[in-house]
Amino acid sequence: MGGSSKKQTVGYRYRMGLHLVLCQGPVDAVQEIQMGDRTAWGDADRAPLSSGHGLTTLSINKPTLFGGDEREGGVVGNIDVLPGGPGQGRNDYLMSRLGSAIPAFRGVLSLVARKILFAANNPYIKPWAVRVRRFTAGWNDYPWMEWNAEVRAWDNNQGREISVGMNPAHILVQCLTDPHWGMGYPQDSIGWSFWNAAWALSDEGFGLNLIWTRQQPIESFISQVIDHIGGILYTDPEQGTFELKLLRDDYWIDSLPQLGPDEIVRLERFERAQWGELPNELTVVYTDWQTGGDATVTVENLAAIQLQGGVINQRRDYPGVNYGPLAARLALRDLRALGSPLARMSLTVAPDTLERAPLPGDVFLLNWPRLGIDQMVVRVTGIDTGTLGSSEWRIEAMEDVFGLDNAVLAPPPPIIDEPTLEPLPPALVLAVEIPYWELARTLSRAELDYLTDTDAALGALAAVGGAGQLNWQLATGASASDIASVASEDYAPLLTIDVALPASEAVAVGVPVTAISQPERLAVGDYAYLVAASGAIAEAVAVLAFDAANATIDLARGVLDTTPQAHASGTRLIGVGEWLASEGAERAPGESVFLGAIPRTSTDQGDPVLATNGQPLALAGRQSLPYPPGRIRFNGQTEPAVVAGDLTVGWAHRDRTQQTAYLVQQDEGDIGPELGVTYTLRIRNRNGVLAHTEMGLLGTTYIWTAAVAALDAGALGDRLAVEISAERDGLSSWQPQVRVMDRTGYGLRWGQYWGGV
Repeated sequence: MGGSSKKQTVGYRYRMGLHLVLCQGPVDAVQEIQMGDRTAWGDADRAPLSSGHGLTTLSINKPTLFGGDEREGGVVGNIDVLPGGPGQGRNDYLMSRLGSAIPAFRGVLSLVARKILFAANNPYIKPWAVRVRRFTAGWNDYPWMEWNAEVRAWDNNQGREISVGMNPAHILVQCLTDPHWGMGYPQDSIGWSFWNAAWALSDEGFGLNLIWTRQQPIESFISQVIDHIGGILYTDPEQGTFELKLLRDDYWIDSLPQLGPDEIVRLERFERAQWGELPNELTVVYTDWQTGGDATVTVENLAAIQLQGGVINQRRDYPGVNYGPLAARLALRDLRALGSPLARMSLTVAPDTLERAPLPGDVFLLNWPRLGIDQMVVRVTGIDTGTLGSSEWRIEAMEDVFGLDNAVLAPPPPIIDEPTLEPLPPALVLAVEIPYWELARTLSRAELDYLTDTDAALGALAAVGGAGQLNWQLATGASASDIASVASEDYAPLLTIDVALPASEAVAVGVPVTAISQPERLAVGDYAYLVAASGAIAEAVAVLAFDAANATIDLARGVLDTTPQAHASGTRLIGVGEWLASEGAERAPGESVFLGAIPRTSTDQGDPVLATNGQPLALAGRQSLPYPPGRIRFNGQTEPAVVAGDLTVGWAHRDRTQQTAYLVQQDEGDIGPELGVTYTLRIRNRNGVLAHTEMGLLGTTYIWTAAVAALDAGALGDRLAVEISAERDGLSSWQPQVRVMDRTGYGLRWGQYWGGV
């Protein structure tokens, strides 16, 4: 009796076509493709596949990668590598599936799987990972120092030279110069120090492997690279070029310049960390080359552990390092720096005693007998040279770890009791809600983008109250009796205007001033505040010229977000410059904050002196408010004493977000306007009664006709006040533009008007 057999399905194989976009292209090579944490294609199959010169197809034949048909199958098929070059055409497989109306996908590196077998029995796609290499491909014009872009090092375990990563100097150059995803600076803005740093990093075998995504600000990514290599990136003040300084033991002690009592005006801060605060064990977390996961290396200072009576561990993350020996070197570097009680200091120097301005990363010898320091190797971490012609420079510095063995400490001089200098109350304390101008010039681009209409910033200015005063501290709080110090600052220059100023947009030339305090700190080209009798800001003015010998000053009226106001003789003017103390806390409109200044001398500290005559400052969200319009005209005239008939009011646009390069004067033309801004015009009579309102004006002109004026009771034949403000999203200008004039009315002949106020 014959028998028959039937085929039986015992499982399924699964195929798929896909298009996987990986990153910006092109790259130097695709090195490995992993699926489910297993290598489907890579160095074991053949040499790395170049993807910089056109379409390449690779073949994968791993049918048992996941256990074969008995388990979860494997991977078999062809994958196209699309490097993304400018001449790349459309992929034929994608067109066969999606039609011809598809792009060529230039500018990105992508893979096209041509209906490959990817699994059996399990229809779920396993996670993919692709290893790519890019050193010289993808530069906008041509690779910078192409021969030095890849860092290689000798690996004793493998007995051969291996690629460690991309030269960090090259990473920084591309971040600074790439016009598409970087900061877009020209190539000639890169200083020669980058060449020296690139060679040094290559000799050190210092290569990095990092991924940057647009979710991370480019400035933050640059800082991450700098943190890895231990360096400082700065702009040369003379050449205007970017410079890269590596913090290394690369100097001779005998050739270093010396700063001592002859050069240092004052040593404001000198402090050391206590041994109990310092780590004696350091763990570096880096990226494992094979798995892409975290790996660690830990180093210890056994002598410090015994001295401190236990382990104090600190962790440092270096995700750009994937070579174990380099991670170990960084661990030793950081343990030596972080585990040493290095001194940190702030000092002010006189620039005329120095051959040149110190640059970030520079090293010098500190000599300060009062602290028993005869020779200490100190490195500059930051410098503020102030405004042009400033008589003092402020330097932030710290003891250099490489110079610890060369420090020479002398016995301190005998203690001499100095007379106590009495702290005197400041002559003026001005509370300042910080304007957008200051924030735009101090915050990074990323920080500025985070600002919203609900943010407010707080600060203050103070003028010295007498001789022997050192500086002052800004104190803030919710009540007058509960204010606390939040920042320290130097005193600002203070003048008294010796003549009355009208509410005029005209430049005030040769204004006489008296009671001049610290005139050397008043910088021409900067701005200052005219202070109202209430102790609040009345108007911001630009300092166009200052003649200290003849005691006169030239002022441009109503700059930034302020407008021209009338000021009586005796009004005080305080310079802003670099003397504005900032609280540094996040505030919101509607808050009321008390501000005070605590005067300090070299021997004592005084009681807080409150700003705004002891009243709190109510925050208005000043930085977010639209600027008032400028260039106010009435019937084509700047400031007419009398107008008749139709009244044509004209003005010019202003935009706070665009007015950050220089101080815009009142008579300049249109700037902006800021997106969403409209204008509101109000006309009031002699008694301040509102006679007419126009809202939602988009242009720069409004005509108040005689016919409309006839309907506005109480406005004709009287003195008028015309008020114009900008509006945006329910916010109004911090100060409106206001002009006062007379207008002829019924019963008067043409050209006649009512005088008086």
